[in-house]
Amino acid sequence: MKVEDITSAQNPKIKALLELQEKSEVRKRKGLFVVEGRRELLHCMEAGYEPYAVFFSPEILPEEEFKEISAKCSCSFYEVPRQLYDKVAYRGGTEGVIAELRCREMGLGNLILKENPLVVVLESVEKPGNLGAVLRSA
Repeated sequence: MKVEDITSAQNPKIKALLELQEKSEVRKRKGLFVVEGRRELLHCMEAGYEPYAVFFSPEILPEEEFKEISAKCSCSFYEVPRQLYDKVAYRGGTEGVIAELRCREMGLGNLILKENPLVVVLESVEKPGNLGAVLRSA
């Protein structure tokens, strides 16, 4: 496994990461999404999502936790200093790791339901406030 050092916010990989975080059309076009946090990344990998790239700050992420992540995936790894990590992190307390993961096709055929499941189907919900009213009246 090779780890590339990135020290500048002007690096194309950092710019691409920020673009993925900010623009849904870029996520759709590239078939990638961003997850932040060691636990969240591990949950995604357990659910079958494949990491495309992992950005981490060794000043935040302990070495043994990095080894745990790197042992479970074969992707590109980028080491960034804490100051740069703080600029790309979109929430606090994320354990020093941000990853780009490949999207998966999810359709009704992919659902695995228990016997007699409760399924709610929503269509054309226009405002978040309307959802509560719809669920209360059901």
